[in-house]
Amino acid sequence: MKLRKIMAGIIATSVAGTMAVAASAQYDASVMYADADWYPSIMDATGHTEGTDGTVTEWTAGTAEVTKDGTYTVSIADIKASAVDEETGEETMAAVTAEGAVVFNVDIVDLAKDLGIGADAEGNADLKTGAEKMEFAKSKGINVTDVKITQVKDGETTEIAVDSSKILFGDIEGNGKLRIELYNEYGDTKADAPLKVSDIYFNEGLNVTFTISGIDAILGGNETPADTEAPADTEAPATEAPTTGDSTKDNTNTGVEGVAAVAGVAIVAAGAVIVAKKRK
Repeated sequence: MKLRKIMAGIIATSVAGTMAVAASAQYDASVMYADADWYPSIMDATGHTEGTDGTVTEWTAGTAEVTKDGTYTVSIADIKASAVDEETGEETMAAVTAEGAVVFNVDIVDLAKDLGIGADAEGNADLKTGAEKMEFAKSKGINVTDVKITQVKDGETTEIAVDSSKILFGDIEGNGKLRIELYNEYGDTKADAPLKVSDIYFNEGLNVTFTISGIDAILGGNETPADTEAPADTEAPATEAPTTGDSTKDNTNTGVEGVAAVAGVAIVAAGAVIVAKKRK
């Protein structure tokens, strides 16, 4: 059965979606990802996006509550999206094979703000680049290390090479989130990318494991979350370092980022887009 992918409403939803982030003391981390042609386009951890024309994208979001220093795993898996059966003309939900990336980040809601490294923090006002914002975070004792990325395609798990020294982190967008920027077509990592986007090719799951430190010294580290586990269907290998957080916790916080809006506005302005991705 040949399927033709539908894209128009998905990007439109990213542009028109809410910009609000629910205020909470839960520092929920999730993967933000859009492949090379913005299909799929996953901007939050809700697991469901409905376009203005009724098109739908669904996925399983493996989140983690980052409350203290430790190693965490977040993921996306089982991505499905609206498609058209070219033989019958009927719309259906089809599994998505993602390839490449225009956006690939980990966002941790509210954490930058509460750590005192957000846009409102003293000394932050003059920071412009992602590198400057990361150095500001490091000056407060925050660090992100040991980033590992794995993907699952047709039951096979492979590791995507990543240079942790090129990753940017901090309140990159000035919205209170602590972002770990792995690649952003519209950000500073485009010029000196920590990974090759051509290495990204999956249809079952994409997983990011990272270690963060400096939280305990600032927030006290009073909470002791349960061990993190990536969703079983992503077949992500266990992390070697002791883990904290809860990667299966549902994330009620949503937010559409500025980078998605920039790309979405440009695409929507050009009209409804129908993408037919060539498979290898």
